[in-house]
Amino acid sequence: MKSKTFSILQVFLWGVCAFHVIVGIGLNVSASFPQTVAEYYGAQVAWTPELLYIVKPVGAFMLALGALAGVAARDPLAHRAIVYGFVMLFTMRGLQRIVFQNEIGTALGIESGRNIGNALVFLLMAAALVFLLRAVGRSAGATT
Repeated sequence: MKSKTFSILQVFLWGVCAFHVIVGIGLNVSASFPQTVAEYYGAQVAWTPELLYIVKPVGAFMLALGALAGVAARDPLAHRAIVYGFVMLFTMRGLQRIVFQNEIGTALGIESGRNIGNALVFLLMAAALVFLLRAVGRSAGATT
């Protein structure tokens, strides 16, 4: 029987999967979708045809990440490397927001407080994945 922690980790990973798949598809099929995502993050972007094209390969990466998250969600213990890959991704994205805060503010007009809030969300997601995976591993008697 699966533990409650295992189920929480699976739901978390399915959410990561869904987010990445939805964003990946949206970036590739809709010119307005990237603008909506940018507004959500508080970014002010000059949308040129060149920039709209550049986000399409980012969408391909998002789709690939979504597929990997789906694989990990099915059996997180068997796919620890994928889960830790997302830990690394979320940690790097959080730290990038902090390290490049001035550039982000200048280039995208994202307010400092909002940027730090976004950074904290990424870092908390990374920490949650580590915590959940280790808790599931302990309860299953596995090494994580």
